This record gives sequence, structure tokens and C-alpha cells, in this order.
Amino acid sequence: MSKHKDLFDTIARLEVDETPYAIATVFMVQGSSSGKVGDKALYDKDGLRIIGYIGGGCIENRVAATACEAIRDGEPKTVDIDLDSDEMGMGIPCGGYMSVIVEPQLKIPTLLIRGMGSVVESLSKMAKRLKFKVVIQTSDEEANRYPEAEMIITDPLEMDDIDFDVDYFVLATHHRDDDKISCEALKRGITYVAVVASGKKTGIITDYLREHGITDEDLERFHAPAGLDLEAKTAEEIALSILSEIVMHRNGGTGHPMRTMVSEENLPEEQA
Repeated sequence: MSKHKDLFDTIARLEVDETPYAIATVFMVQGSSSGKVGDKALYDKDGLRIIGYIGGGCIENRVAATACEAIRDGEPKTVDIDLDSDEMGMGIPCGGYMSVIVEPQLKIPTLLIRGMGSVVESLSKMAKRLKFKVVIQTSDEEANRYPEAEMIITDPLEMDDIDFDVDYFVLATHHRDDDKISCEALKRGITYVAVVASGKKTGIITDYLREHGITDEDLERFHAPAGLDLEAKTAEEIALSILSEIVMHRNGGTGHPMRTMVSEENLPEEQA
């Protein structure tokens, strides 16, 4: 039986509840320290320790602050703690040195796709591979076409009735109320709202949005026609262009060809 059983049980509960948290693990100790290699603790987004133990008071304070940063930035961080330093206000120095890695565990982003057809099928499959939580709203007849989806909604659903977080929304219905739905989605605050539409329809929807209180700042979150310019022809290529735009949006990318990123320091680590 693992000594971390209660901690792992807590992780399982946090995952089910989709609650962001950070795992802190002691991975190096030199000299005297109350925390030992392998000790673990969980922290919430406010830096409050949920469960576990990695050391005494000021160690906890340093790691708690780092946990807040890690969850906010979405990146793992390490903390090197000099237990013989008076600067930390440790009281009686332990005379040791320890290092802790803090790994954020963030909520999986949710992609809501409303519509039907081969583009939606391809979007669902690709988005699942890219670790999105996929929710599909479609007709009863289409419901069995999306085995990758976490949730399939076949009932009519207004944006105001959605009781779960939506990070990205793709509208592929080609209905007459696409303008109304786009407006509601933007007013809800969804960071990425896209419509699979022609240039002409995009203009009509954009005019509607402006007439109904959507500002230029809000329109920065509106993406129509959806996707990057890949000259996409097939359903799979259209889905790829849309998901490429979503990934670019999520990661703060430019969409420029990598060959134009001349300086090696601008390349991702795996390509540097």
C-alpha cells in the first residue's frame, strides 16, 4: 500500500471535479531537513495546502507561493530552499538544502461544437487527440457519430442554459440563428467563438453583432470564417485549420511559418 494513498485518492477527486491543483514533490535534500525525498503535498490555486507534507512552516510558505504561480502560468516550477538561511526567518536553521518541483494540474479546456456533418466529426476526433474535453450539440440522428466526445447534447440548448465552462465554441450548423447564437456566446465571455461560414455570411453575422452591442474588443474573440488560411478543401483539412487556430490562440502563437522565426531562441525547445 502506498504511503501516498490518501493523496492519490484526493487527486482522483480533484480530477473528477475538474479542480485545478498543484503537486509539490521533494526531489533533492542535502543535510538536515524535515522533508524527505519523495514527500508530496497538494495545493489549490490560492496556495492552500490540501493534503500531504513536504516540510515545516517557511518551506510550506515558499512552496505555496510557487504553487500559485505554477497554476497561474500553467508551467512547472522548481524551488531551491536554503534551510541555513536567516533570510527566510526559519527561526533555528536546519543546516540543510532542499529542492522541490511544483507541477500544475490544470482543468482540461472544453471545446463545445454545435452542428453536424463530416467537419464536426473530424473536429471531434482531432480535438480529442489534442487533449480537449469535447462536447457536441447535435441531432438525435447524429449522436452516435461522436464516440470521442465527453458529452453529447441532443436537446435544444440556449447559451444561457449551459451550466458548464466553455473555453472554445465552434458553430457549424448553418442555421438562420447563427448570428443570435454567436452574439450570446460572445456576451457569455467565451474566449474563442468561431463560425464555419462563407465570407458573405460572416459579413451578415458581423453586422448583426455590431447592431446588438458587440464591441470591437469583443469581436477580437470572434473568428469567422473559422480557421487559418490553409486553402483547406476536405472536411479533415477544414477541421485542421480550425484546431490550428484554436491552438495558436491558446498558446499565444503567431501563425507564421516556423522558417520565418530566424532566431534559434524563438524556436520551441524540441526544434532548437
